[in-house]
Amino acid sequence: MESMISAIKAGRSGFTLIEALMATVILTLVASAAAVGLGLSSAAQQEARLTQMAAQAAQQQLAFLLEKPFEAMADHAVEEPIGTMMAPPAGGGVDRTGTLGGAWSRLGRRTTLSDEPLTFTQYGGVQVEGTRIQVEVFGPDGTVYASIRRHRVRETGS
Repeated sequence: MESMISAIKAGRSGFTLIEALMATVILTLVASAAAVGLGLSSAAQQEARLTQMAAQAAQQQLAFLLEKPFEAMADHAVEEPIGTMMAPPAGGGVDRTGTLGGAWSRLGRRTTLSDEPLTFTQYGGVQVEGTRIQVEVFGPDGTVYASIRRHRVRETGS
């Protein structure tokens, strides 16, 4: 019997308690690093999505203003707080009736108009009267995700 016990001790296999604890600690560190990486990746993806949506909202507002008669643009120079951005006009319509929902409700939009001439330096400083249109789309913390600025020339009757 003693020879059997000494044979078992001599060829023992398995981990000691210290080895098992060290393996657990290393595995925990690797898992926590992976979890942090996934969390950062998710936050970056969400930020990129908000930026893309903000650019679309700014472009949509600019297109809406450019389709309006020049004098009617002033009616749309407003700040739309978070969750109240107006939706584009429904198929073929000219006026907006509802607000954008879903993920769009996490954004707000500020449209400002200012009368100022546009100077063409390449043509000897010729100035053209018009309005500067600026559209900014922002998030809940005030971060501006998209900003577009254009100049619209005042139309003259022919």
